[in-house]
Amino acid sequence: MTKKELERICFNCNNFFPLQPDKPGEFGICLNDKEFEPFIDELLEKCDYTRCQELIERKRFSGGQKTCLDFSEIEDIIYVEGKSEFTRKLISLMENGGFSKEKLEELIIEEQVSNIDFKTLPVDKYKKQLDASMPEERNTAISSLGCLVSQGNKKAFQVLFEYIKQLSPPKTIEETHLKKEILSHLEYSDFRNTVIPYLIDELNRTPSNNTTRQWISDIIKFLGDSRDKKAHEHLKKLLKDKRFSYRIKRRVKEIFNSVSEGA
Repeated sequence: MTKKELERICFNCNNFFPLQPDKPGEFGICLNDKEFEPFIDELLEKCDYTRCQELIERKRFSGGQKTCLDFSEIEDIIYVEGKSEFTRKLISLMENGGFSKEKLEELIIEEQVSNIDFKTLPVDKYKKQLDASMPEERNTAISSLGCLVSQGNKKAFQVLFEYIKQLSPPKTIEETHLKKEILSHLEYSDFRNTVIPYLIDELNRTPSNNTTRQWISDIIKFLGDSRDKKAHEHLKKLLKDKRFSYRIKRRVKEIFNSVSEGA
């Protein structure tokens, strides 16, 4: 079986030395450059760039460029335990001849995303978007905050929760759908119990009609799924409330029946 010939780019040359061996980046230096001879041991053995930092800034170049006449095809690569996932993927591309500038950019973006801590990601820009005059901007902010909530971002949860609390009971189908959308993001979070008192109050102040029926149904489902004693006590009171239709009361009874069966 013959060895697959690698593309003649600097990344595939033995003389190419990346500036950050274990981090994403396309730049490096050529160890065949005589100006780097006094620093070879420091670079190869210790990855110490201190004494030649200015020279590196002046001489660095992209590993994706075509090679010079001194090209020396990189030998079989040994996987070293502890290498980053980015490094392993990059090595795999180089070994299989699939390396390109576009592939490198994809790897860099993937690495950057994987290093994002979504739980602590700032949410100020989304908070401002919620008050935008254009519904499209508001909806984008809601979706973005919802994604962060699903990743355990407490600030995103608080922003969405405060936003829905200041909304009046829905008077149009559009307003009903807006509230339903926000609640769907709050439902599957680690902080969902925080929402229960608000939803109980929302049931008390929301008129029951065809416009609000879907919103009330979602509230009932949320409270029923919560397994919270106060929530269930309120649902029982709802059975005697003349404001609510037979259909809604039947849904409440179904919740209690399922709880009894699961007990």
